[in-house]
Amino acid sequence: MMKSAHRLDRWLASALFAIGFMLVFRGWLFTGFDGAIEVDVAVPCTYDFEVATAKYFHALDDGDIPLDFLFSGTVFYSAAGRLQAVRIPWDTESHLRMPVRIWHGLMGRYFPHSAWLRLDRDTFDRLYGFKARNTYPTWEGAIEALLRAAEQGVGERG
Repeated sequence: MMKSAHRLDRWLASALFAIGFMLVFRGWLFTGFDGAIEVDVAVPCTYDFEVATAKYFHALDDGDIPLDFLFSGTVFYSAAGRLQAVRIPWDTESHLRMPVRIWHGLMGRYFPHSAWLRLDRDTFDRLYGFKARNTYPTWEGAIEALLRAAEQGVGERG
């Protein structure tokens, strides 16, 4: 009973950590292979600041980002002409380190000199109205005007 409670506590702690910083949840299907197989694991990187990992990665200037890959599932195989199945243990994992410069390089390549910003629908509608009323051709122009006005204590142009 004690061993089961310890495993449950460890699983819960792992699950709660994974929820806070989960990058991706993926499933794979493989065709048959003998012995071992090596696969590339594509891990999406985001610049969405609503995602905790993007905020964390952006705040880092140097060093490595610890990445934990947790595996689970079922492996089906043939033995003695019969279909067999074995579960991948819940504690099967791999620990890697990604240099911070890799993440910053990816963001620079795919989002050059830009950032992503999520707005509440009402706030977006107000910003869109401001942009349209003042005939700003770009979002940057509208936001820059609002920032300048806030710095100078001035209202809308026009």
